[in-house]
Amino acid sequence: MSPDRKAKIVRLPGTGCRSLYQGRCLYEEQLNPGLATNTRCGVLRRWEAAYEEFLDRAESFGLTESSVPDLWRRRFERLAGIEVDCPDYVPAPGGDMPECRHLFADLCLLRLPECPGTCRNFRPQGKD
Repeated sequence: MSPDRKAKIVRLPGTGCRSLYQGRCLYEEQLNPGLATNTRCGVLRRWEAAYEEFLDRAESFGLTESSVPDLWRRRFERLAGIEVDCPDYVPAPGGDMPECRHLFADLCLLRLPECPGTCRNFRPQGKD
């Protein structure tokens, strides 16, 4: 190669790594599930906060255990019927609530790092 030409370094894809999912790296999440709350779906986090608030109110009002599920079902139907408040929301027909293409379990794939390619954390699929 002539001195004036520079070699282009191309990373190998992480294909075959068990931490790879749709181009995103799940390595850190697999090490410490749930630790990085910023990678969780914001819509689901808001729904969970609404549920916690609902339970606190139910307890404050002294509601019976038998009345709580029906009240929450109605409250959740209203919550789920509101347009999803997320700038990255992309509908995925037939998927999990909130039916977003970027949702994986309770994680937002866009909040996970992109796979850098074969790296020191590469773990072949099917091997521990």
